[in-house]
Amino acid sequence: MTERFDKPDAGVPDDPLCFYSVDQLAAAYRSGALSPLTVVQAMFARIARVNPRLAAYYALDEAGALQAARAAESRHRAGTAKSALDGVPVAIKDHIDVAGMASPRGMSLTSASAASLATQDSPVTARLREAGALIMGKTTMPELSVIPVTHTRAFGITRNPCDTARSPGGSSGGGAAAAAAGLCTIAIGSDGGGSIRLPASFTGIAGHKPTLGRVPYHPGQTDRTVAGPLARSARDCAHAMNVIARADGRDWMELPADDTDYLAALAGASLKGLRVAYSPDYGYQKVDAAVAALVDAAVEAMARAGATVTRIATVCRDPFRPYMIQAGLRLRASKRRDDDPPAVASMLDFAATITPEDLQFLLDERNRLGADLLGIFKSHDVLLSPTSPVVAPAVGEFYPDGDTLGEANRNLIGFTCPVNLVHMPAVSVHCGHAGGGLPVGLQFAGPKFSDARLLAVAAAFERLTENRAAAGT
Repeated sequence: MTERFDKPDAGVPDDPLCFYSVDQLAAAYRSGALSPLTVVQAMFARIARVNPRLAAYYALDEAGALQAARAAESRHRAGTAKSALDGVPVAIKDHIDVAGMASPRGMSLTSASAASLATQDSPVTARLREAGALIMGKTTMPELSVIPVTHTRAFGITRNPCDTARSPGGSSGGGAAAAAAGLCTIAIGSDGGGSIRLPASFTGIAGHKPTLGRVPYHPGQTDRTVAGPLARSARDCAHAMNVIARADGRDWMELPADDTDYLAALAGASLKGLRVAYSPDYGYQKVDAAVAALVDAAVEAMARAGATVTRIATVCRDPFRPYMIQAGLRLRASKRRDDDPPAVASMLDFAATITPEDLQFLLDERNRLGADLLGIFKSHDVLLSPTSPVVAPAVGEFYPDGDTLGEANRNLIGFTCPVNLVHMPAVSVHCGHAGGGLPVGLQFAGPKFSDARLLAVAAAFERLTENRAAAGT
C-alpha cells in the first residue's frame, strides 16, 4: 500500500516540531519556548514510527544526540549558543565519517571492508559538532554509490516519503528521505553526478551541490564528488553552508577559507534583473511532458517577476560517456563478486574496460564542456533546467534493471552530471507536483564560486512560489 510521510502525523502532538526550520528552532530555543532535548526526543519518536517503513537511516546515535541536546539546552539557557545550528538535528550520509560509527558504503556492516568504525569525524561532521548540531545517525546509500536509487542487499529498499511505492533516488537517498519525512532538519549528502540534487528533486526538498573544494571532503577525495546539504528549504541549506564550508586542512583540494555569509546573501535577494539562460533539454535530454510543463511554468513565473530569460537550445554535448569513464575509474580496484546485483555488476564490468584512449577522451570532453558552460555564464547569471527529466522512479524500476548503462540511466543524470565534471555548483529546488502528486525539481547551475548567489536565487524562487500559492495563482 502506498503511504506518505512528508507531513506531520495528525494524531501525534509533537510531530510538527520535527518539521520546524532552522530559524524556527533557533527562535524557539532563544525564547525558551522549546528546548533541543524536547525536539530531539520528538524526532527520535518519529524515527521509531516512520523509519521502519522508509529505511532512511541504517544506524542511529540516540545516546550521543541526547547528550549533545542537553549540552545545547544549557548553552541556550545561558545565552551562549554556538551557532544557528546549535541544537538542530542533522543526519550524515553513510560514507561520510562519523567517529565511532561504521561507513559501509551501502555494503553489509559485517563485511571485512566495513567492519571497522571511523576513528575520527569527517570535516563536515567535525564542523557540525563544533556548531552544536545534533548528529542523529547515518543514512542509507546504494552499494558503492554507483546508481541513482537507494536499494541495497544490506539495508533493503529506501522509500520516498512522498510515495512509498517510489524511490527517493540516490545516492544520497536516505538523507533526502530523512529530511523530507521530518527525521532530521538538515541532511548531509554527497554529489558526484547528481547524488544530492536528484534525491532533492524526487522528494520535493532543496539540495545544494557546492563548488569542488568549498566544503572540505575527507577521506576519499576525488575531483568529482563533494559534500553538501539537503533540507526542506534553500534557506536551511544556506544555514548549513555557513557551518560546513570552512577550511579543515585534511583535504588537499579544499579552497582557501573565505568570509562568505551564505545566509546574509539571501537577504533582499530578488529575481528582478537576473539574467537567466534556460534550456529545457540541454540539447540531448528526453523530458517527460508533465515535468517539462512544470519547469516551463516556473521559468515563466520568474520572467514575470523580472528575470530576463533567454531560451538556449543546446548547452553542451551529451556528457554521459565521459562522466561514466570518470565514475568508473574509482571502481577499477573494486572486486567483482558473483552475487553482485546487475546494476553494480554492469558498472564494475564497464570500469574494467576503460582504456588510455578513454582517459584522453575524458580530458578532451571536460575541456570542451567547461568552455561551453563558461560561454553561457559570460552573459548569464544562472543556467536553469529540470533537475531530472522524470519524477521519482518506482521502487524496483531501476534497481536491478539490467540496463544501468543504457538510456534510462543516462537520462536520469543528464542535467546533473555536467557541473560535476567541471567543478561548478548547482542547486535543486521544488517547483511543483506532477501527476500523482510526485515532486518535480528545478536546477540552478552557475560558474565556480557562485554558491551564495545560487542559494540566494533559489531562496527567491521559493518565496515567489510561496507567494503564488498563497495568492492562489
